[in-house]
Amino acid sequence: MKVLIVGAGGQGGACASILARQDAVEEIRLVDLKEETAQAVAKQIGSPKVKTGAVNATDPDDVARAAEGVDVVVDMVMPWMVTYVMKGALKAKANYINTAFDDPYWDEFLEGRAIEDLTLCKEFKEAGLTALFGCGFAPGMTNVLARRFANKLDQVDSIKMRIGKATVLPGEAPFDWVLRPWNPGWSPKQALVDCASPTYALEGGKYVLYPPFGGVEMCDFPEPVGTLPVTHHSHEEIYSMPSTFEGVKELDFKYYLMYQPAIFYASGLCSQEKVKVGDTEVAPIDVVTAMVPPPQNNIFGATDEQLAEADKTAFIELIVEVSGEKDGKKMTYKANCPKMNAPGPELKKLYGTALVYVALPLAIGTVMLGQVEMDKGIIFSDQLDPEDFLKRMMDTGYPYKWKEQCIEG
Repeated sequence: MKVLIVGAGGQGGACASILARQDAVEEIRLVDLKEETAQAVAKQIGSPKVKTGAVNATDPDDVARAAEGVDVVVDMVMPWMVTYVMKGALKAKANYINTAFDDPYWDEFLEGRAIEDLTLCKEFKEAGLTALFGCGFAPGMTNVLARRFANKLDQVDSIKMRIGKATVLPGEAPFDWVLRPWNPGWSPKQALVDCASPTYALEGGKYVLYPPFGGVEMCDFPEPVGTLPVTHHSHEEIYSMPSTFEGVKELDFKYYLMYQPAIFYASGLCSQEKVKVGDTEVAPIDVVTAMVPPPQNNIFGATDEQLAEADKTAFIELIVEVSGEKDGKKMTYKANCPKMNAPGPELKKLYGTALVYVALPLAIGTVMLGQVEMDKGIIFSDQLDPEDFLKRMMDTGYPYKWKEQCIEG
């Protein structure tokens, strides 16, 4: 199969590295707004399968040109560009996949639209093509695990997703983190916008709007992450899952409370409205983000020593919990998933990169689009066969382990 990856940044480049090692993939066209970005990534991958080019992701005709003759278009640019890249894939008669989406789809779900009435769904279906949405880590692994558990139940009542993070530095005292510089690991401005945005949760089968950092509760994550406050966080699963999990009445996504952004928000420093400071007008959020280091596009550059150190100091935990009924009994299934980018040195040997938590599920979904008969139109990662998906992921040699438990009552 032939693949076009639009966006050669962190996850797009990592996905190309993983796909280059898959026998099912014969050609990868890696394109970016600037071809030299794609060329630098291709040089690191070092595979003859990878060809490079330039593309304007907001121009469907340009995307279609780059996608001519491919089987799948992989969208790894900003979520607001989704419809542009989709239109290009449609013109090229190619299937489509992304890891994130927002406008116009979030609003359409809130309006109560069925999946078949979403923007471009009808066009993809009529063309005999599939657009697979949300196939990364979250959304992606969250959806696949939720479907795995839902398939064990007769009725799904509740889906809860929680993410916690911790950095454990040698010799650090209990409250030294207060003065640790804040660095979200991705675009600081986008991180602040996300944190400062109101969001929804499904309660009693209806959407309820929460303010930024609303719905605080304590969540017990496995050590060393430990017990952390978590709050409602705007995320794709909130919008799509009520349409793909029939009968679900309670559904939310909560992220660990990032203290610095919470303080910035409370102080008005997340505002994008300009204020006058002396003779200058400036948006408070731009002042904050100017002081935060930009994210490093470290797809391949980390040494084994650096990756091993990160394995000892940086921790992420994902919890996916699905509750419902089986044979008239209340049942809850729960997955505890540790950091997917570890062990770093081993992953780098296996895939050429340790940055796999989004890129590996994306690569699996891409290959499945080329090999598995799927429904046409727009579908979501929780509509795939979870057992097939997880088996394919582990069959790549991925040394990952997570824990599952079933609680009755």
